[in-house]
Amino acid sequence: MATTIYVENLPENITEERLKDVFAQIGEVQSVRIKTDLLSRLTSTTTGCGIVEMALDVDAYRAISFFEGATFQDRKIHVKEAYPLFEKAKSMFDHITDGHSFAGFIRWKDHEKSH
Repeated sequence: MATTIYVENLPENITEERLKDVFAQIGEVQSVRIKTDLLSRLTSTTTGCGIVEMALDVDAYRAISFFEGATFQDRKIHVKEAYPLFEKAKSMFDHITDGHSFAGFIRWKDHEKSH
């Protein structure tokens, strides 16, 4: 199963091919994307963030362990597992609702029915 890795603080001139070559030292890389925005597209630079999808979970965790805090082209990079969108949405929901879950809402609705 593939695991997605989020890489921060990349050099502005990094290419997807170069990032792939770096992570391929650890294991098979399925895909690489460098995050860009409109300004960076106009100036041919990046936002300093990238996504690397490793073919095997074990290789992804080895890459995270190996590259986290490493210096790459004079920049200290940060590498962590990218969380699926659902997990991010759940985390945002928990933050917005102060940790109260749907279960609390359902119990309140059940409470209303019993009265």
